[in-house]
Amino acid sequence: MPQIGWSEILVILLVAIIVIGPKDLPIVLRKFIQIKNGIKNYVNSFQKGIDDIVQEQEKDIKKIIDINPEEENKEKSKKNFNFYLYE
Repeated sequence: MPQIGWSEILVILLVAIIVIGPKDLPIVLRKFIQIKNGIKNYVNSFQKGIDDIVQEQEKDIKKIIDINPEEENKEKSKKNFNFYLYE
């Protein structure tokens, strides 16, 4: 993500005042902030949905590992699960 310093913000603000005009600038800024917040909410809900799916899959895999009756296979399964999950 690009970093914007105070001098760049000042230049953008001056150009916006010249192009848009001081009368309409608050309206445009409000609309811009509404759009930004809408996109942010959409991205957050999408990310939460993905996290929920991953947690469900982790629970299912852990159930499968716990059902395995052989202790040796159970340890192998746990190691493989952790290897793929955290690498």
